[in-house]
Amino acid sequence: MFVQRLLFVLLAIFIWMGVDSSLFTANAANALRPRQPRPPQPTQIAAPQPTRTTPPPQGAQQPRFAFDCARGHTAAVDPIVMPGHTGMSHMHQFFGNPSTDENSTFDSLFAARNTTCRMRGDFSAYWVPSLHNGDVMVLPNSFRAIYRRSTSATVSLPPDGLMLIAGNSKATTAQDLSVVSWQCANRSVPPSATPPTCTGSALMATIRFPECWDGVSVDSADHKSHVQYAVNGACAAGSVAIPQLTFEITYPAQADVSKLTLASGSILTMHADFFNAWSQLAFTREINRHLNR
Repeated sequence: MFVQRLLFVLLAIFIWMGVDSSLFTANAANALRPRQPRPPQPTQIAAPQPTRTTPPPQGAQQPRFAFDCARGHTAAVDPIVMPGHTGMSHMHQFFGNPSTDENSTFDSLFAARNTTCRMRGDFSAYWVPSLHNGDVMVLPNSFRAIYRRSTSATVSLPPDGLMLIAGNSKATTAQDLSVVSWQCANRSVPPSATPPTCTGSALMATIRFPECWDGVSVDSADHKSHVQYAVNGACAAGSVAIPQLTFEITYPAQADVSKLTLASGSILTMHADFFNAWSQLAFTREINRHLNR
């Protein structure tokens, strides 16, 4: 009886070992068998997404950065309109780069690496015609440069040496208030084409520059054709949106504004000039931080 049970157990063990060995053999064969390549999967092509347009920012919602500049020198020179000619221009009040003269170029301005502005890396030149009350020059109290994104498109870095003029130095009628305007610094009266009488507030002139650049030229024969103003927050096809520059200049309030004139002529001839000499690194930083966020 005992021997029969022992034989039964041994037989069961042999049978189990035979089955297990076959499994091991099958697994080894599978491991050695070359893998078959996966059949190619169909490429999934994403459907095109619709182009989105962003409404142009309005008023106080416009992304911006601004800084003040101390009053600089006055001189009868203009490196944009009359380069190389001393004393041939009407008198200008300069801000920013103190080296600005009739021979200024981007290279000379950038090499000077100096400014009256409270903005690191901006060595640009900013200027306007001098203001006069009768025979007395009225020196400005303050100057502020404001850079805005006034377009629905993000703005690009302006080129080195870009020259801009805003306003009309030969105007005989009121200019568009979206370009040149006067008002009291406390904004107690609406903007107007001529200076108002301000009580308890300084007098302020505001000049806005074009914000659409042709993408090629830093200047043009009339100093204006290479740039234009946006329409409803959009630049014309083929042009490039750049930061819109605005000057805000305050002057002491004048008791008799009827006697105010500009070195360029009547008070209607207010205009402004800009010669770009920013450090590209600094300008890019400010644009990305404040305008294209």
